[in-house]
Amino acid sequence: MASPIMKLLPDLGRGTRKPARTPRSRTTTGALLLWAGTTSIGVSTVLILAVLSRHHHQGFSGLSTLFSLFFLASLVPAGVPLRAAALAVDGAQPPRLTARYLGALVLAGIVVSPLIAFVLHLPVAAVGFVSAQVIVAIQLAIRRGPLIAARRFSALGGNLFLEAATRVVLCTLAGLLWGLTGLAAGLLAGTAVALLTMPGHSATTEATQRPMTTMFHTWIALALLGLFVQLDILLAPSGLSKEAATRYDLAAVPSKGVYLVLFAASTFIFPYVRVQARRKTVIAVALATLTLGALVTASLVPLRHVIADILGQHPATPFLLITLGVAMSIGGATGIIINGGVALGIARPWAPLLPGIVGLLAVWAMRPSVTVFASVVLGTQAGTLLISAWFCLRRRRAVTQSAVGVASVYDHLPHPGALGA
Repeated sequence: MASPIMKLLPDLGRGTRKPARTPRSRTTTGALLLWAGTTSIGVSTVLILAVLSRHHHQGFSGLSTLFSLFFLASLVPAGVPLRAAALAVDGAQPPRLTARYLGALVLAGIVVSPLIAFVLHLPVAAVGFVSAQVIVAIQLAIRRGPLIAARRFSALGGNLFLEAATRVVLCTLAGLLWGLTGLAAGLLAGTAVALLTMPGHSATTEATQRPMTTMFHTWIALALLGLFVQLDILLAPSGLSKEAATRYDLAAVPSKGVYLVLFAASTFIFPYVRVQARRKTVIAVALATLTLGALVTASLVPLRHVIADILGQHPATPFLLITLGVAMSIGGATGIIINGGVALGIARPWAPLLPGIVGLLAVWAMRPSVTVFASVVLGTQAGTLLISAWFCLRRRRAVTQSAVGVASVYDHLPHPGALGA
């Protein structure tokens, strides 16, 4: 990179000016930073677990419970970034967190936190910090939407990096000092730092009329997608024996990393699909990422002993690691199609996820073996991908909405009472 002096005196020395970076090179760099930033969020969780599980008196179980609760809380702002991005692409203002909705969230957190703490055997203060994190995360999600719309992937990736780094430092220190309550406080602080350092909104584009998925259906789609991807880990402790659940989790945890690696592509293509409305582009990107996911899964097998050492557990079996890694590769492709459906303005892009969720619940109720459960996870992910692809190619788009009209009337987020949090 040229020094500031050379920028001011471009003809000094070489006599020629260094060519400016092309839009394509900036886009490629931004895409790589976005991918790395998205992946860093998952890596931060693994690092925190690796440190605290060796020093916390509740061990891996209590930490996993808190992170599971944190994941469920993250479903509340799910879909908000894409809704905000769609509005920004169309030239409208992003949704706002109104005082009424903010008050409802605060009240819901105060009421349900003691009950959740009692059921999950967690400190009430820790659950309270998770509830507070939801409020900050909603505002952060709204602010990230215009960055997606403006294709400012470098800025978004950098913000994700900062959030991940802050989590690792604060969650580790606070967790060692104050246990689960400190860990939850660190998660809240990481989200707050990301919000406070978020770059400003880009200029609004010219208002355009395009089909748009409503906020409610956008939220349902992203919340169900997140639930579907994580549902196997949530069900394993109660559907499998304790030993089988541990064996399953040792393969499932790194397989979720495969999903995170792939899911970043859905954010990258969103503004392009929103503008050009090419359904086949969504399918092509999904298939390409599925292939990438299979390659990443293959690379995990020789690293399974290293992963086990990091987590302080026994190595996962190759069968489970491959089966669940391929399942999450398929899940990543499904996520791209679901996000692409939101970008296209499909009316109910979440419908293909329901059969997969029902199928997993039905098999879980039968208390299967760990091998059968992993195979069912793979099968349900494959079936969901096929149905999602059909929806993307054939499903009608929603009624066209005026960007100006959408901006002038706030499209409410789901009511907190309907979220169970």
